[in-house]
This record gives sequence, structure tokens and C-alpha cells, in this order.
Amino acid sequence: MRHNLLISILLATLLLSTASGFAKSSEGEYMQVADHRVTVDDKRCYLIKKGLSRKDTTKWEPFCGEFSNFYYEEGYPYQTYVEKYDPQADTIHVIKTIGRDGSEAYWKQNELRRKKAKRDSRKAASELTVTEPDNKEKK
Repeated sequence: MRHNLLISILLATLLLSTASGFAKSSEGEYMQVADHRVTVDDKRCYLIKKGLSRKDTTKWEPFCGEFSNFYYEEGYPYQTYVEKYDPQADTIHVIKTIGRDGSEAYWKQNELRRKKAKRDSRKAASELTVTEPDNKEKK
């Protein structure tokens, strides 16, 4: 009797851990972003496709929103892992950029991010106006 109870507990634990593994894997999905953008109703839109398979016959679809946590440079196709894609959403959150066809993908991307951050910090610093107190006594 005790042996059956132990086996039942082990099986329940195994099933629960498997179910939680499936739940974790469904947090996001893979997506491709094309190397060029298209114009749709006077908007510049990305071309995206779910999955990573090159043999997949799924058609590219335009996405006119924005990406968060992702730097896009035209001329390079990207493979990403994103949160659940909702076609009605205006923002897709990229969890991880898996790859970019072309050499030195991450080096270039990181260098461009650093340059942008430096440019933004310079702009913010120049917008700050420092006023010195008027210490002159009026006569």
C-alpha cells in the first residue's frame, strides 16, 4: 500500500513538472524579421514571419507597430524570440535576438546601441540649462 502511494506521488510530481515545462515554453515564440521594410498606407512596416524554418511556406506579413528591446538595421534579416505575438498589438517585445545574418552581428548591434546611448546622453546634457545664482549686490 505504501509502495503504491509513493509511486502515485512520484507520478504526480513528474506530471506537474512536465506541465510546468510546457507552460514555460509557451511564454514566447520564435519570429523572423525580414531584411527590408515595406510601405503600407504611407507607413514603413516590418515584414515578419512566425517560426524559424526556412522551408516554412508561411507568408511574410507586414507589422506596422514597433519593437521593444530590439534594434533593427535595414539590410539584415533577424531571428528573434518574442513574447506572444498579437497581430492587433502595436508593440512586440523581443526577449532575445537569436541571430542576424551577416558577420559581426552582435558587435555591430552593441556598437550602434552604445553610440545611440552616448548621443542621447549628450542631447540630454545639452538640454539641461545650468543657471548660476546672482550673487551681485544691487547698488
